[in-house]
Amino acid sequence: MRKILLALITLLTIIGCSNNDSNEQSKEANYSVPDTLNFTVFNNKLVLNIENQGETLLNYTLSSSKNYVAISKKEGSITSLNHDEITVTVDKKDLANGKSYSKLYLNINNKKDSIVVSVTNFVEQKVILNSDVVDAEFSKVTNQLVYVSASPAAVNILSTSTGLIESIPLLYAPTCISISPDGKTAVAGHDKHISYINLTSKTITKTYPASCYANDIVLGNNKWAYVFPAKGQSTFIRSINLSLTNDNEYEHIGEKIYEGNKARLHPSGKYIYGAENGISPMDIEKYDIQNGNAEYGYDSPYHGDYIMNGNLWFSEDGNRIFTNGKTVFKTSELRSQDMLYNGTINTETNPYTPIQWLDHSSIKNNLYLLLVADDNWNQKKLPNIYVYNDSNLSFKSKIPLEQFLVSKSESNKVFYDAEPFFVFSNSVGNNLYVIVKATGAGLAKEWAIEKIGVK
Repeated sequence: MRKILLALITLLTIIGCSNNDSNEQSKEANYSVPDTLNFTVFNNKLVLNIENQGETLLNYTLSSSKNYVAISKKEGSITSLNHDEITVTVDKKDLANGKSYSKLYLNINNKKDSIVVSVTNFVEQKVILNSDVVDAEFSKVTNQLVYVSASPAAVNILSTSTGLIESIPLLYAPTCISISPDGKTAVAGHDKHISYINLTSKTITKTYPASCYANDIVLGNNKWAYVFPAKGQSTFIRSINLSLTNDNEYEHIGEKIYEGNKARLHPSGKYIYGAENGISPMDIEKYDIQNGNAEYGYDSPYHGDYIMNGNLWFSEDGNRIFTNGKTVFKTSELRSQDMLYNGTINTETNPYTPIQWLDHSSIKNNLYLLLVADDNWNQKKLPNIYVYNDSNLSFKSKIPLEQFLVSKSESNKVFYDAEPFFVFSNSVGNNLYVIVKATGAGLAKEWAIEKIGVK
């Protein structure tokens, strides 16, 4: 009988212990925390809420896997149906551009948990300029980007090998720039003057008087500069012999041109091609500079048949002309074969909106275009580089440009599109250099150069 009683007591004791364990398990930690804390470009601080949703007191500890994530509390206790707020702050100054991830490790009543911390960072990749940009050219011989600024008045030289920018002060505000074919010299146009610049020694060789306001300027490989007047309606190219000190300006030979022409030196060095502006229809024309003073040759065989729109660029070999109106023409030494229609670049914008800028990279078989939005009243440049096949003119891809992040205040930051004005590819085709502006952002320094790698 005693053995039976002892067995019953033992059994009841076991049952009692089992019931106590069940009660403890039923009072296990019941809490709520987010799976992820997401820090955007616009915030550095968030509040983490740990909510006690059960009846048991919660004791917790909290730690971060990364030093750039700081927490206001590392431990605490939360009574039933209450919560605790922990401020989580991130220090982005040493973080890479884009997303970074870390974790917060949580221990609540000996139960381990974790929270992912996602941080999006914006690191300015562009080189912010200390000036405006009036005009720019690129030498694929020296791989230097040369641009002129009006504020301050200077020629600025970006070495793409070092990333350094050197400036040469100018006596007058510049209106345009042209680099010699060998990349060693340049000329800047002004109102009633031109400046001859040595890009190797970073000095001004001489400033010459000119009899017009320079809308555009071309430097030949013959030490002559050719100034295209901004005004005068029916007017002359001013050919300036840079080897002479005085009496060195000549009016071009032959038929007059119209004011406002944009012009470029043909890669052969023998000719300049110009694009008419301010008249209808706009045409393109050719000038011979083999004898020094420019001589008017002829215009294209078309009269309003194709859109040209007042600017032009050459393929690297000089065999084709790409116009502002997206129309392509062939070049030739023979007039009967020169400036003949060779195709049209079809873009996402309408046919009448112009190309802002174009550059050709034969080594990559690419044309790089900057386009203008379909708005005749607001000719804003689209914030992308459009890549086309240089052979068949087909669209290949679109490269978005990095935006400008503008801080209106500590808590108010706004992205502004980068408005592109010039794009250049380097000699080996592996990098693009884009001159952009933060239009409307109200920045004191609103111009920049963005470097983009090309595969």
